[in-house]
Amino acid sequence: MRKNRIKERRKAQTITLKELSEKLKEKGLSFNDSQLYYYEQGKRSPRNEDIWEALAEIFD
Repeated sequence: MRKNRIKERRKAQTITLKELSEKLKEKGLSFNDSQLYYYEQGKRSPRNEDIWEALAEIFD
């Protein structure tokens, strides 16, 4: 699995996993904090490609 920059981008914007989860919910995607944590750590990868698009929008 490739390394992603989710944690780096989240920390740069100083938002918590909970806040990121809320922003994703606003975009119609439901993820809990633990799922996002696993994505940050590279232990899992989202099956839904829409999350990558939503994260790109959130992080510019």
